[in-house]
Amino acid sequence: MSMWSRMRVWFGWRLGSGGGPDERLSAFIDGELDDRSREDMAAEIALDPGICVQVQRLRMTEDLAHSALQPPSIPNPDVCAEHVLALATADTGEVAAATSPSNSRVPTAVLASVGLLLTAGVAFVGLRRRGLV
Repeated sequence: MSMWSRMRVWFGWRLGSGGGPDERLSAFIDGELDDRSREDMAAEIALDPGICVQVQRLRMTEDLAHSALQPPSIPNPDVCAEHVLALATADTGEVAAATSPSNSRVPTAVLASVGLLLTAGVAFVGLRRRGLV
């Protein structure tokens, strides 16, 4: 079922009542017409400015519906941090080392490495006490 068919069902549009899109226009926009019908419809659209405006409105509505159904994009934090630092250095003209939040905290990778080494050491001591190593 095409996007326009679903919209007709959702909104209760009936063909021929003037309340919704023409079925041929919907099929043209969705790419559901055969070659001959598509060429005829393209010629009809080119000759009638009213149909051309209607096609533009339907395409804008379809684009809006598709964009509304897309999941929100989550920005990459590394790229955002690079942009912020680039803006800060461009404004001041010097490296913003003192204001960088990464300098005031220990990096996560270092903390994870220390935690792994500590865990491995405790495990090794426990195995050694039991005589397994």
